[in-house]
Amino acid sequence: MPLERIGVVVVHGIGEQKRFEHVDGQVRAIVAALQSRRDATVTVEIKTAGASTFQSQHDTWSTGASVRVLIDDRLTSKRVEMNFHEVWWADVNEPFSFLKQLRFWAWGLAIWLYPGKAGSTLPGANSVRVPSRPNQTIRGTRLETAWARVLLFAVAVVAVAGAASIGMFTFLAQRVLNLDPPKFIRIFVNYLAGVKLYNQKHRRGAGFFPARYQDFLDTINEPPRVSIRRRMIRSIMDAAEERYDRWYVVAHSLGSVVAFNGLMEAASSWPGYFTEEKWSSLRQTLVGPSRPGWAVPSGAILSSPRRPVWAEPSELAYRSHIFSRFHGLLTFGSPLEKFANIWPARVPISREPAFRLGTKWLNIYDPLDPISGVLRSFGGGIAACCPPPENIGYSNGPILLLTHLQYLRPRKLGLSDGIAEWFVTGNSHLISASAGPGWYSPDSRHDSTRWAAAWVSWFGAFLLLLVLGALVSPITVALLVALYHEIVALAVRVFTN
Repeated sequence: MPLERIGVVVVHGIGEQKRFEHVDGQVRAIVAALQSRRDATVTVEIKTAGASTFQSQHDTWSTGASVRVLIDDRLTSKRVEMNFHEVWWADVNEPFSFLKQLRFWAWGLAIWLYPGKAGSTLPGANSVRVPSRPNQTIRGTRLETAWARVLLFAVAVVAVAGAASIGMFTFLAQRVLNLDPPKFIRIFVNYLAGVKLYNQKHRRGAGFFPARYQDFLDTINEPPRVSIRRRMIRSIMDAAEERYDRWYVVAHSLGSVVAFNGLMEAASSWPGYFTEEKWSSLRQTLVGPSRPGWAVPSGAILSSPRRPVWAEPSELAYRSHIFSRFHGLLTFGSPLEKFANIWPARVPISREPAFRLGTKWLNIYDPLDPISGVLRSFGGGIAACCPPPENIGYSNGPILLLTHLQYLRPRKLGLSDGIAEWFVTGNSHLISASAGPGWYSPDSRHDSTRWAAAWVSWFGAFLLLLVLGALVSPITVALLVALYHEIVALAVRVFTN
């Protein structure tokens, strides 16, 4: 059978994922879809590293394409090899500390007046444009920005209000009844903490009084998002080097911001994401001197990282070569539109043509997932610079917020089936508003029904928080009073003796 080699770069979103945890879940969902829908014979291989830690609890996976999936597809009579690359960035988040929690709550409740980031005046800013809705008035833009801030503020209020009540019930369910209830508050906190991290100038350390700045060694005095973006761009280059027949990027939640930044990064900025040894190995194929008529911006460039000492003044990445076999981006549960409304300069759109004709961008959203949204600010430009997003509604569950984690759950004609079909055949017809009963287009009747269900769920959530707060508050106050009396009694005994 003819062998077709496919590359897949997966990017995780909010949460505390361990290394390779996200790619493990993605591969499981796709393999299950292949076996159930296409009746394919599937073989999964894990690429392990050459060494492992003595008495380690798990084997060591290799980086790069860490998972290889071989598919004997009977429907198309061909054999497909999928190679999965994981972009893991959970460790970039700040380590837990008491002051981190206080800073987080203060930031979340102040999100309605947190400074925006509408543009940049640095040299090189003309190589990108900020996302905006076509033909929208200034008043309309301000209303969209205000509404995005209201939504983020509402999420923070729910997280603060539910931290004590839901947190205590969750603790009791886990410790006393050995249950594992949905971690709604953790989802809220992780999402907002991730958005906060992406807008910070510095990364702080652990401890009650953490070090003021604890950036990664290769990004000293640069924002944490530079470390995240570096991993994305290196994975993009890994996929380009493999010369797959075609390759894709799949990004969930805040990972869609990471993926979009990597795909849109200016050609002149790429040297700063690699070591000199790696860059030298890429010269004359995917990177090299600037072409005639193409000038590298002088002085500071638009974004971090700083240009390395070893880079020649005219060197840049050949993005059109890098993306010559890139066929599509899939985002689901994406907050990109919220960034476009409040911090558009954090998600700039490239003006440099790089993408092949026919490159797709599929964006999956669900109104019951408040983190997701319809992307209306990223179209209207040149497709070779940024493929216009196709917004597709998908009903992936009845529970508010929990839907953010259930996009790939098994179901007939579900998203995992559509992804598997897209990768194997190159056809995305199962990821569309007409793919099945759970799919719909923006502004349709089904879409309006899901939005109505979302608002009813928000109202019910606030009522539930009020009831739980009324039940938990007296218990919490009683415990604090008892703890105070115990401390006072202990102090009296110590000093009198």
